[in-house]
Amino acid sequence: MSSAAPLLVQPLRLAGPGDHRLVTGLLAAAPGWSRARAPDGSVRFTSPCRTAAITCSGPPDHSWAWTVHGYPAPGSKPLWRAAFGPGTPAEITAAFTAVLVDGLRSGHRDYLRGGPHHLPGTPASVLADRGWQPDQGPKGFHDQVAPDATARYRHRVGHQMADAEVAGLVPPSWTMLAGDPQHPSWRADFTIGVPFYPLLRAALAFSSPERPLGGVPARHLPHVTARRAPTAHPARRPNACPPPGPAAPAAAVPAPGGARRR
Repeated sequence: MSSAAPLLVQPLRLAGPGDHRLVTGLLAAAPGWSRARAPDGSVRFTSPCRTAAITCSGPPDHSWAWTVHGYPAPGSKPLWRAAFGPGTPAEITAAFTAVLVDGLRSGHRDYLRGGPHHLPGTPASVLADRGWQPDQGPKGFHDQVAPDATARYRHRVGHQMADAEVAGLVPPSWTMLAGDPQHPSWRADFTIGVPFYPLLRAALAFSSPERPLGGVPARHLPHVTARRAPTAHPARRPNACPPPGPAAPAAAVPAPGGARRR
């Protein structure tokens, strides 16, 4: 007798941290990426061209946090930072990481219009297409709210220095928040200059409707539903990272005032 089809929980953003091997497996399979363990137990993955570094930290058998830094050149100060806090669903971190790893070979030119991996739209537009509504955030920010009001995509209005953002001295340009925005279950922050297409793919995962059931935080149970999957969904094999090249990731730089790209 065949086993029952797995249950899928909706929405993905409330489904719990999931399997961190979605990220570590992707990085382990990327040619040329090095791995090193620090004395504090954190693990750092570095791209072949040394313009990107991904660090994971957290106790064993616990929700991991991931921090990604981008560099204009090897040995320079970081140009941008993306931080996925504990509890972030692994699918969202993996979505960002997969496009970053794959895009390093061409400076993400393959994702531009006409390229083989083109991703249309912007984070704000793909969320709007999925029913996320604009809302006033804290002073200096504008939000988009999920249809079930359990998540927010927040973007900062106005300009601030990139190095201050990377250092965490000022709020980041973009933030994903799940649960109560005052006390979020998890958050992911992205500074000015973060590559645009990894951010866009992360927004698509952030608004994804479902993922296999397992490990849903108790506080999220009243807000999720589950259904029987008709068939199993095979995991997508990430593209490998090629040898280092001269191109650096294209930065997502906001335009001044209301014309800034979201």
